[in-house]
Amino acid sequence: MGKVIALLLVIILPIALLFGYVFSIPPQYTNTFVGELDDKFERLTSIDEPKIVVVGGSSVAFGLESELLEKYTDMPVVNFGLYAALGTKVMLDLSKAGIGEGDIVILSPELDAQTMSMYFNSETTLQATDDNPAMLRYVAPEHYFSLLGSLWDHVGQKLEYQKDGAPNPSGVYNGNNFNEYGDLEYERPGNVMALYYDPNTVITLDESILDEEFIDYMNDYIKYCEKKGATVYFSYCPMNHMALADGTTDESIAAFDALMKEKINCKFISYIEDYILAPGYFYDTNFHLNDAGSVYRTLQLATDLMLEMNITTLIEEKLPEVPALKDGMIEVTEKIEGGEFFTYEALANGNYKITGLTEAGKAEKTLTIPLGVEIGGSSLAAAITIIDEGAFAGGVVETVIIPENTYVTQLNNGVFRGSGTVKRLLIYKAEAETINPPFDFSGIAEGFEVHAPEGSDYTTSYYWSQLKGITVKLVLD
Repeated sequence: MGKVIALLLVIILPIALLFGYVFSIPPQYTNTFVGELDDKFERLTSIDEPKIVVVGGSSVAFGLESELLEKYTDMPVVNFGLYAALGTKVMLDLSKAGIGEGDIVILSPELDAQTMSMYFNSETTLQATDDNPAMLRYVAPEHYFSLLGSLWDHVGQKLEYQKDGAPNPSGVYNGNNFNEYGDLEYERPGNVMALYYDPNTVITLDESILDEEFIDYMNDYIKYCEKKGATVYFSYCPMNHMALADGTTDESIAAFDALMKEKINCKFISYIEDYILAPGYFYDTNFHLNDAGSVYRTLQLATDLMLEMNITTLIEEKLPEVPALKDGMIEVTEKIEGGEFFTYEALANGNYKITGLTEAGKAEKTLTIPLGVEIGGSSLAAAITIIDEGAFAGGVVETVIIPENTYVTQLNNGVFRGSGTVKRLLIYKAEAETINPPFDFSGIAEGFEVHAPEGSDYTTSYYWSQLKGITVKLVLD
């Protein structure tokens, strides 16, 4: 028996000391988007009376006006949605700490293969629990080894931030933009996506996005909540109509809805078609709503929930009209250089995308993305806003440079496909949120790295921090 105890001490003591050391370092992720998790958790666990808990990912963070929902349900609301890179499962695990008698739990994850799976990101979870490590005790035990494996890198990054300054992202993805309910409060007047939708995250409504193990887990979660005396409902997340996969029809949407209701063992209070919205209601992703969209979704959810709760109060607010889509060409007044190395295609809004390389471009080892395209030999130039799939195919380029004054906002999936030689992507744009990365980096050379400006937020940004297997270094002046 003594040998067993000694062996356990040999194994457990170093781990305990490591965890203790990690969390003795002051929190460094407080101002990041994921740093909001401890405030959401504190609100969840501090409300003793029956409450409404909306669980999901960032579509909940961007798409809920909790005070408005409270007005019509007369129950306190907890916005418990944050970030797809955490995974839906960890949000469900953590939410168990605050579910009690009389609560209403609304499940509203994004309809995506990652968010509808058992996906778990230990590195992001450690960042999100940095302000309150005690939350980790609610993470499922099967993730402990994964968390342990990420500790060394986590402590190294925290020490680096302690020395150089903690991350403090600019714009919408700063953690200080959340209100007391956990709703995102940042002015979002309209759609800022180059095509009004993100082609890198097309929404596919069929069985391929549903992981059976996750469905079983979700059903076990529903049973857990019901044993606690809570009622669980499912409400669809908001979806950008323009982002639906090719071939999506009313019939295929109805078939997917029927499949969801067959697999998930709780009542669906929402019609799926009510949550497939015009692109004018969205902000910067196919699931993130702007100000008008957030109110629209909340009023729709309030209507659904009130019908279920037999509340007959009339909703006073009208559904917001669809904000107009920003239209028109961006006129480039600066000198255009390097345009002879690329081929282009005009977009519907008058701007352009890079589609490939000219023969001259195929011979260049370093390529700088030009600001725009000169139109018809005149002095007028239109901005390049997208770099398309296969844009560097057939060349020998090793370094791609995106300058500081670029208008590029989107790198499409497979942008390096067909290349095999690209070793470095140098981005001089300081604000990471202004450029959406691809999630498919196929075609890069071994040892590929992204270099971004020192002091920028690429390593903690909403988009770039989700990239798998891609090294992002903050090394540029």
